[in-house]
Amino acid sequence: MKKILLLLLILSPAMLFAATLHYYSEGKRIELSEDFSSYTFIKNAEVKATFEIPSEVKIRQSKDGIFILEKVDSTSREKLQKNGILFPAYRTVNGQVRNLTGMIYVKLTGKHDEASAKKWCKDNDLQFIRLYKYAPGWIVASTGSQNPVKLSARFVEEKMAAAAEPSFFIRLRKRAYLPSDTFFPKQWHLHNDGTDSLLTGPDHAHVAEAWELLKAFTGDIGGKGIKLAIADDGFDLDHEDFKGKFLPGYDFCDDDETPKYDEWNYDMHGTCCAGVAAAVTDNDKGVAGACPNCKIIPIRLDFYEELDVMGLNAFEFAAENGADIISNSWGPPDNYEPQDMTAPLKELVANITSTGGRHGRGIIITFAAGNGDEPIETDGFASNPNVFAIGASRADATRCSYSDYGAPLDFMAPSSDYDDDTYDQVDGIWTVDNTGEAGYNDKDIYYGDPNGNYTNDFAGTSSACPLAAGIIGLVLQANPCLTRDEVYTLLAETSDKIGDRAYNDEGFNDYYGYGRINACEAVKKALETAGRDVSQATCGGEIKVLENGENTVTCDMGDSGDTGDSGDSGDSGDSGDTAPDQDSAPEPDHDPVTDPDIQGSDSDETASDEDTAPEPDTDTTKPEKKSSGCALSII
Repeated sequence: MKKILLLLLILSPAMLFAATLHYYSEGKRIELSEDFSSYTFIKNAEVKATFEIPSEVKIRQSKDGIFILEKVDSTSREKLQKNGILFPAYRTVNGQVRNLTGMIYVKLTGKHDEASAKKWCKDNDLQFIRLYKYAPGWIVASTGSQNPVKLSARFVEEKMAAAAEPSFFIRLRKRAYLPSDTFFPKQWHLHNDGTDSLLTGPDHAHVAEAWELLKAFTGDIGGKGIKLAIADDGFDLDHEDFKGKFLPGYDFCDDDETPKYDEWNYDMHGTCCAGVAAAVTDNDKGVAGACPNCKIIPIRLDFYEELDVMGLNAFEFAAENGADIISNSWGPPDNYEPQDMTAPLKELVANITSTGGRHGRGIIITFAAGNGDEPIETDGFASNPNVFAIGASRADATRCSYSDYGAPLDFMAPSSDYDDDTYDQVDGIWTVDNTGEAGYNDKDIYYGDPNGNYTNDFAGTSSACPLAAGIIGLVLQANPCLTRDEVYTLLAETSDKIGDRAYNDEGFNDYYGYGRINACEAVKKALETAGRDVSQATCGGEIKVLENGENTVTCDMGDSGDTGDSGDSGDSGDSGDTAPDQDSAPEPDHDPVTDPDIQGSDSDETASDEDTAPEPDTDTTKPEKKSSGCALSII
């Protein structure tokens, strides 16, 4: 019996004898012990195309015939050793587990050209790969079946080379602040490292990189002190991922101070928008919002009646309560007759976006461009010259099929799209959903988490709009002194020129506006305009803060701005003239329409008509000044 037990222990993979090895790095001896939790496997050239990794083995990583494998038992190990080279992982004295690449770095003694380096490798049974020009004497070579750890130690100890050390796999990622939220790895619109094969591509808005930049320069990952108003259909005020987020809001549907969603009214859109913009971030649960420390002013609208009046009331409420940004994922129905803002709403918007908000610097209003694959000009809200019209782009850096286009389009932001053949959703957006079964996800893991608190298929320019609003919150933290027009110019200068259509000399085209917003480059530019030295700060790379001071640009935060009422004696900056320059901001020539109806910009209502929308005018000259817009129904 004892012999049987002893035999079982010997054969148990967990009880494999762990040898101790070492190598030298910069003159220091590095101790390693074998670790059998994972292996490096390199296929033999003759079986590279035919041999399949055993199904019971877990492939953690693979590239060009080199695999990092886990769950390798004795049977699998025997199969692998017959078809390639198998090295165990190695554990350092501080517990770090490292996997070999099958290569070795060697610094040769004396002077060597490529020919002599190749000869040295051949003499030592190595396969030459490269001689480095700017690291004189260093080569990298493949060791074949020889163990790179043992080989590197021998080369040094026997003085066969000036230095030698094994090559290990290391994880390289762009430098970005990666929060602890459960579903953040799925939020490609914030950070996309290109490794998710389910996405259409590696594009994203570089938001996590912007957080890292702000953290380095301000000590905060973004949005501190910024108030972001969201006007929509209702909010889950008690959601776990909104704790501490909401400022006092208003319900213009029920005329009370509790803008909570009505489950029987199918209110779920506003919760999703708020989550994209500013969900609690780095709290070990749920999702991350683009503007982690922005506060939300929730404003509930009734999309079934009197939208013009409620629009006026909502924007007035937001301005009176100190909103810096107002996000609107609503507008006229897609593929419907043109509809414009009323004259008083136009005047109010013109006022609060110029001198009537943010202490005279102008509130930034974003509107979803619309989901009808049609010219934005038919939408008098998104095409208003004083708002930012936000279109939607995919992870492959192309325009979403439904996203509206035209001269009034300002910027793009990531959102999901639909497959042309199957009409299945691609590049879905993870965000907060009404708790339980009251939202888009009714506790079905196909649509999000099993508890129904988060959805994975939010879509449309409805999602792109609050994302852009959240990014603007980051920009305003970097430099709160920026005017609305300065924010617009800054975004136009820093957005990435994505897509397959040419941009004009001003960097604009009708299908992508000024391009897809790049949060990190926008924040970097904002810091620069605030007097910070960003010359040693690289988005996604190394960040060096060359000074420890605060922003050198300061601004007066005491004046509430020009109200537009020349009789306002309490407003020292009131000129009594808030009308925009008619030459610089021409209004679209549309007749008003009185039936607003809800516009489907949710995940299941972003489809355009089967017929292709007509091409817009080929003249891509951008109006001198305008911002963004959404659509008058839920987008």
